[in-house]
Amino acid sequence: MQAFAPKPKIEEKLASDAEPAAQISLRAVAGLEVASVVASVFLTLWLIIPLQPQQRWLTAIPGLLALALVVNSHRVRGERFSEIGFSRRHFVRAIRLVALPTLLACAILGAIGYATASFHRTSHFWSSLLVLPVWAVTQQYVLQAFIYRRMRTVCSSNFAAPDEQRRQANLAILATAVIFALTHAPNLALMLLTLVGALLWCWVYERAPNLWALGLSHAVISLMLMTSLPPWLLPSMSVGYKHFLYQKF
Repeated sequence: MQAFAPKPKIEEKLASDAEPAAQISLRAVAGLEVASVVASVFLTLWLIIPLQPQQRWLTAIPGLLALALVVNSHRVRGERFSEIGFSRRHFVRAIRLVALPTLLACAILGAIGYATASFHRTSHFWSSLLVLPVWAVTQQYVLQAFIYRRMRTVCSSNFAAPDEQRRQANLAILATAVIFALTHAPNLALMLLTLVGALLWCWVYERAPNLWALGLSHAVISLMLMTSLPPWLLPSMSVGYKHFLYQKF
């Protein structure tokens, strides 16, 4: 049984009208919202950062505008924070679903680190230890509570049979994971890892939408990545233009 409600409230209000044009419009709006947020990420990573503005705060403008769009999107659709995953609800079930894959991923990364003698403490280890949980929850918020929910709208139909709805959910999971991986270009190793991670987290969110549990999984796996993989496999966690520069962890 899926815990995630595939149709936002605004879509439920219009469902009784059964107007295909209205559904197409909702899908288009959801798609444009996702495109706008993703564009802000690429704008920052590939244009603003390479320009190296003297006022560092300028690099935050696209992100702040994207965050404002995300928050307003929740407001328009009547999505409460507890509904999108910021609550204790579904936490236990989400932990149960994500625990084994997370432990397995950590075991694999640890085995690679042991086999290659590449265990190391990053140059910013302690600060990363403090920042990672916050950053992981933030990424899961944007990835799941916004991008995945909107892609769910793009891929869903009010009139689909149960089997078709499951296929649509799987399509939304795949599309969201691909988007997440692309935002980590051109770091190929990180793109592959984030693709697999996003597939897992979206799958769990579909069944137990809790951002705290997913953020914890994200933080633990990220810490293992940073301390276990050898430089020839994962030279840095940098993405975008910065990946072409020498970047320490």
